Amino acid sequence: MSMFQISRRADYAVRIMIELGLHGEEATVPVRQIARRTGVPKAFLHKITADLVKADLVETFAGPGGGVALGRPLNKINMLQIIEAADGPICLNICLVSPHECPLDQICSAHTTWGRLQTILTQELEAATLAKLVDEARQYRKMPNTNPDVPYLSLVGQPRNGSQSF
Repeated sequence: MSMFQISRRADYAVRIMIELGLHGEEATVPVRQIARRTGVPKAFLHKITADLVKADLVETFAGPGGGVALGRPLNKINMLQIIEAADGPICLNICLVSPHECPLDQICSAHTTWGRLQTILTQELEAATLAKLVDEARQYRKMPNTNPDVPYLSLVGQPRNGSQSF
């Protein structure tokens, strides 16, 4: 079974940004420390950081005191910006790219549902500022969230990675 999900690259980008946010808006954090604390492989971290630099979300500094620092205040960065820096624009269906991209968009009953879902998703990601994520991360480090209000997907008994179970 395949799943509709964000990429590992986007997940890593969010982890990196939260880690930087935990150090404060003015701090420069060594790449080695970011890799160790986030679990992002160092080579992959460099590639993702380059994407975050292009989006003006972080800055990099070379040399002995170098590393990575936030490029904007925490409240001026949101999850949508981070994910789009890593993966490009979010689009749930090709029919939402532009009017008439899909020849059926004016007669397809799913088209408006895709549009509503796209709007809800982007609004939620925009509302999730790095400031909010960092505040939650600080709370969870003090007291882990053992009973989150998260609708987990149960894959028990389901085939994984497109394979079939017999």
